[in-house]
Amino acid sequence: MFIINLILYLLLIFVGGTIPFIEYMLAIPAGIIAGVPTIPVIIFGFAGNLIGVILLIWLFDYVLAIRRKRKNQNKPDMDNYTPKSKRAQKAKKLWDKYGIPGLTFFGTGLLSSHATALMACSFGGNRAYISIWMVISLAIWSIITGVAVHFGMDVFFR
Repeated sequence: MFIINLILYLLLIFVGGTIPFIEYMLAIPAGIIAGVPTIPVIIFGFAGNLIGVILLIWLFDYVLAIRRKRKNQNKPDMDNYTPKSKRAQKAKKLWDKYGIPGLTFFGTGLLSSHATALMACSFGGNRAYISIWMVISLAIWSIITGVAVHFGMDVFFR
């Protein structure tokens, strides 16, 4: 019975990781608070989030290619792009200053990994390069979140 419950919890953590704005930020803490071992929670939360983000990056590129074919357009000039929302303006500043590594790292930690991936794609980044940096960023933030919640919960329940 324990194994079945563990598998169900890990599947829920994985699925939670794929959902935008729940992601690793809520899936990992929820799993650790539920009593699931920390390392599997981090791995499954990271994997779920990564699958969702990578699919989003590749789907964005696919949709953009279809749009270009329909309109016979070349790749848009993102150097002169001016975002409308304040969040997008902050992301564009991060993009201009730090490039893909900075946007993926800070965006994943501060906003949402899905939103960050979409912004990086819309700013004209290479999807393979974005994917690599999203893997690195998600791994770092998942580990930080898991370790912080693990030790925070350990101290809290003593």
